[in-house]
Amino acid sequence: MKRTDVLLVICMAAAPGAASALGAQTIVQPAAPLDAGRVRLRDAMVTLRDSLITINGAAARLQRDYRTTSDAALTARAREIVRACARSIAVLPATREVVAAADAPAGARRRTQAGVLRALDSLQTTLTGCGTVFGELSQPGKGEEVRGYGNRRAEPILRALGDYDSAARNFFMAWGIDVRPIGARPSPMAG
Repeated sequence: MKRTDVLLVICMAAAPGAASALGAQTIVQPAAPLDAGRVRLRDAMVTLRDSLITINGAAARLQRDYRTTSDAALTARAREIVRACARSIAVLPATREVVAAADAPAGARRRTQAGVLRALDSLQTTLTGCGTVFGELSQPGKGEEVRGYGNRRAEPILRALGDYDSAARNFFMAWGIDVRPIGARPSPMAG
């Protein structure tokens, strides 16, 4: 028997198993298209979320570096937080306007809309305070104060980010807005 004949026999023997393995695969279908109103909601909220991620990243760098970095670098970390908060404050009113204008029928959509609006109001207050608190900490010579108190002063900001994120997730679920990378599988926890 030639080598090619042996390979052909092996492939034919494996074919039934391969066919059943292919039949067991899950095909991920794209999410259903959104109407224009929900696209507008998704885009506004994702734009805000992306700006909020920069605050989280700046706070994480402060938390990582506060023990070992120089005073000058710590004040630079405080300036990063101030700039990140300012970017988010600039985006927040447009997001709030889009969410408030959405036509929400009674039920889960209206409840989650109210929850996001409350979270946005709280976030606005917290981010305004962020600019004040970290603006003071970002001044030259404040490195030791950042080292001693920066992480504690970032806690309310991170808590507000988490509250908004939770409200936004509930909102997206109630409104049927799928915010995942293309091709990502649905969460096993999704109802």
